[in-house]
Order: sequence, then C-alpha cells, then structure tokens
Amino acid sequence: MKKRPSLKGKGAEIFLSGEPAAGRATRPTAAGHETKREAGEEKEKEKATFYFPPKLLSDLDEAWMKLRRENRRIKKSDLVRAALVEALADFKRRGRESLLAAAFQKRA
Repeated sequence: MKKRPSLKGKGAEIFLSGEPAAGRATRPTAAGHETKREAGEEKEKEKATFYFPPKLLSDLDEAWMKLRRENRRIKKSDLVRAALVEALADFKRRGRESLLAAAFQKRA
C-alpha cells in the first residue's frame, strides 16, 4: 500500500491550486471600478472608514431594510458601493454638471 503524499511545508498552497502565496494577484488598481456583477467575480476588498451624519445613516438603514425584504443577501456595503459607482460614473461623464460636483458648488 502506497503512502499518502506529504503535505508538510505546503501551507496555503494546497488550497490555491498550487499557486504560491507570493505569486497571488495583488489588489485591483484604482482604474478597475467594477461591481461584482460587472466583473463577473468578486474582487479583493479593502476596509475603509467614513463618518456620516446620523440622518444619512438612518436613511441608509431604511433603504437596506426595504431591499433586504427582496434580497436577504444584500449588505449595507453593497448599497454604499452601488451609490459610489453611480455617483463617480456620473461625475466622469458630466464633470462639473454632475450631481456630485453640484453638491459641493459654492452657493452665490
């Protein structure tokens, strides 16, 4: 009877299709603003912390709860990501005429 192959020293490589950990792809560049649906796969994520007014957080919670009734898997991060993708795409297309730029224009 043959012995099983040794896994000693293999570490996480056995779970990564034989690809060494050092050779793994790095995080996507800033130009790769794709959502999971657009990319067809989950991209690596990074944590970011931002501060919001309580009213905005309350509105986010309300929208999240309404959307969760239809899709239990949705997360608040998904909502924030979708809103940012749309706002940044609008800014890229329309520049100073975008809703994002308008929110910060000085009122005369």
